[in-house]
Amino acid sequence: MRITRQHRRNARQLWQSVSVNGIPDANRIREAVSSIRQYEGREAEAVLRCFLQRLEVYIRANRISVVSADPLSTPQQEQLIGRFCETESVKAGINFSVDRAVIGGVRVEKGYQVMDMTIARQLEILQEKLLKK
Repeated sequence: MRITRQHRRNARQLWQSVSVNGIPDANRIREAVSSIRQYEGREAEAVLRCFLQRLEVYIRANRISVVSADPLSTPQQEQLIGRFCETESVKAGINFSVDRAVIGGVRVEKGYQVMDMTIARQLEILQEKLLKK
């Protein structure tokens, strides 16, 4: 299926209709997608694909992901959420995950920004420095 400029325009208009102050509203998205699904054919499918691409880019750029070696306790998660809400506009939520490979510490990712304070990263840096000498 070929996606045309008109499909992209329609997807942009749909995006604008579901956004409130630049933040997409989940209920509006559900309503818009269900109303477009009623239309059969490639046109509706192409617009939905463009819309989905916009939504994925938005989520990727605005979701904060926190990775730790062990599950964070509820007070720790609440403390991090409070810190992020104070300093940044958390639009797409915060995702907490566990990765044993980080050994210890946390890695915080938002869009293309990464703040890596893990022991695994510190060991990589140390190894690079030792191998240079």
